[in-house]
Amino acid sequence: MPEQNFSPTAIPAILTAEAPPPEGIVVRRDIAFGKGGLRDLLADIAYPERAPAPLPAVIWIHGGGWKEGTRKESPIYYLAQKGYFAASIDYRFAAEAKWPAQLEDCKLAVRWLRAKAAQYGVNPERIGVWGPSAGGHLVACLGTMGDIKEYEGDGGYPGVSSAVQAVVEYFGPTDFTVPGLSVPVLDELVRELFGVAFEQNSQLWKSGSPIAYVKPGDPPMLLVHGDSDVAVPLAQSTVFDEALSKAGVPHELLVVKNAVHGLWANPGTTTDPSPADIQKAVDAFLGKYL
Repeated sequence: MPEQNFSPTAIPAILTAEAPPPEGIVVRRDIAFGKGGLRDLLADIAYPERAPAPLPAVIWIHGGGWKEGTRKESPIYYLAQKGYFAASIDYRFAAEAKWPAQLEDCKLAVRWLRAKAAQYGVNPERIGVWGPSAGGHLVACLGTMGDIKEYEGDGGYPGVSSAVQAVVEYFGPTDFTVPGLSVPVLDELVRELFGVAFEQNSQLWKSGSPIAYVKPGDPPMLLVHGDSDVAVPLAQSTVFDEALSKAGVPHELLVVKNAVHGLWANPGTTTDPSPADIQKAVDAFLGKYL
C-alpha cells in the first residue's frame, strides 16, 4: 500500500501515457469527465477500432494509498485488446479532499460513462470496475455502495445511476473498524484519508468500510490477494469474502501464495497461481459477467 510498484506480469500491460497503442486500438487521453471540487477530473480511454457495438466497459481505478498514483499507468490497452471499452480515471487524493470525495469521483466516472454510452458505443448495463490497493478499496465501495445517494457528489450527471455490474478487487482494505485486521502503515494512510483518528470518529471510519454495506443483490466480485501481504493483510479479503458469502453475493476469493502487496513474488519464490493464471481468472470473470 505505501508503494505502488507492480510486477510487469502481475497486472497486465501496465503502460505509461507515452507508450503507443497496439495496432487496432484507439486511445484518447485527458478527457474531462466531471468536476472534483472546483477542478476537472480527467480520464484516458482505449477501445478496439473495429468491434461490434455496444461494448462492455471496464473502469480502472489506480492505487497509491489514496495519496498518490496516476491514471497514466493502467491496463487499458490490454482491456481494449480483449474487446472492452476501457477507461482509467483521476480521483482526488486525501491531501486535497477527505473521504468521501474519492468515492464521489469514482461514482461520477461511472455516471459519466453511462451518460455517454451512446457516444462511445458502450453498453450502459455492462460496466465493471477493477482496481488495486487503494483502488481495490474504491472498487469494493462502488460494488457495495451503489445505492448510497449521499456519496454521489455533485460533479456532474445527476440522476444517472452509478451502479456497476462487476468488480475486480485486488488486495484492497475492506474493513477499517477492527484493529486486528490492520497494520500501522495502513492505519496511518486511513487516518489521512478520513482526517481524524479512529478513536475520535469511529463512525466515519465505518462509513468508508465496504464490508459495512454488503447486501444481497450486490454485483459479482472477484477478490485477489497475496498471502504474504504485509501492507494490507490477507484478513481484509477473507472477512469480506465471508460477508459476501453470507449475503449470497456471487464472488470468488483468489489467494495467491507467496505474493506480497502488488502481487510480487517473495524473493526466491514463485506465486501460485502464476501471474498468467491470475489473469486468466480475471478474463474469465469479466467475460462471464460483462
